Amino acid sequence: MSRFPAMTVDARAVHVCRTIRGVRRGDEAFVALDRLVGRPGLERRTEVDAAAAYAAAKGWLAFGDAAADFALLLERAP
Repeated sequence: MSRFPAMTVDARAVHVCRTIRGVRRGDEAFVALDRLVGRPGLERRTEVDAAAAYAAAKGWLAFGDAAADFALLLERAP
């Protein structure tokens, strides 16, 4: 059972941004979204993709390729 069962997409988008901030290396700009899958609250790729798409729509993430496999966390992200 997930610790985040009732998380809304906007809350999950904030969670994705914070998780990206936590997993990226110091010199790394783009982070592979696959690295987020399996972390608490982000157990499935569909959860990561939906939250990342929402975060991009809010202007918090930019994607590095057409498939949206790599995300760039923007400074205005939560």
